[in-house]
Amino acid sequence: MNKRYKSVITLLLVLALGLSVFTPLQAATKKPIDYSPVFDAEYYYKAYPDLHKSVKNTPAALLAHFTEVGMKEGRSGNASFNVRAYMANNLDLLPIYGVKDLSVYYLHYISTGKAEGRTAVYKDGTQPPEGALSSYSTTYDVTEERAVNVELAASNIDGLVIEPGKKFSFSNSIGSRTLANGYVVAPSFASGRVVSSVGGGICQVSSTIHVAMLLAGISPTQRYAHSLPVDYVPKGLDSAIVEGYKDLTFTNNFDYAIRINAAVEDGVLTVTFSRQEPSADTGAKTGT
Repeated sequence: MNKRYKSVITLLLVLALGLSVFTPLQAATKKPIDYSPVFDAEYYYKAYPDLHKSVKNTPAALLAHFTEVGMKEGRSGNASFNVRAYMANNLDLLPIYGVKDLSVYYLHYISTGKAEGRTAVYKDGTQPPEGALSSYSTTYDVTEERAVNVELAASNIDGLVIEPGKKFSFSNSIGSRTLANGYVVAPSFASGRVVSSVGGGICQVSSTIHVAMLLAGISPTQRYAHSLPVDYVPKGLDSAIVEGYKDLTFTNNFDYAIRINAAVEDGVLTVTFSRQEPSADTGAKTGT
């Protein structure tokens, strides 16, 4: 065995020994997470009767369920932290964390959010209607040409039901943007420039839907940003639509149907996502 080979073997042994010593020390010195800002065992047990048969009524067992299952499902661990409210009150976090794993919002609140004074309960007038998954509103100028397109697109979406496993396509749902279909010429964006096109303004509806989707815990399967900033939703939450090219889509991965309502009144567009009960409105529009 030559000296170079022996040196390599010696180095590998030293590294292995170093790792075997370092790894347990690193694990031992890692500070445990204090879940008290978002969790109270007694509250959690009383709030979710479905746990009474499957989880022991002990703080350790309840905390384990909360951290392993409950946070991902968006369950409330105490009265002062509602993850849906935290998301709605802090929309700047949505483009960063998304909604595939809601536990990141609990951890954000624990690590920095609480110290920053971020609120985790619904503010007055911001809570979704009773029974709704989410609700979000944006405003528009009713005197502008684009208002016609906003209101027409919203009316085509209103009452749409997406069955479990089915796909929603915004572009398909609002119909082709033509004069014959009632859309008008209004300002829009194209390659970083303001232009005029039939249907200009519909992206406010898709963007409002996008925010409501995220607040309902629904991830888009297709979504595009605009080439210029928009002023009707926060940065990173807009959704550009170009017929035949850019769309906003999602698949309903819940085990129940979702109803989308889009209402307009006095320059306010409100999109609401709700659970559609099987017995409700058999004549509802269905998504594609």
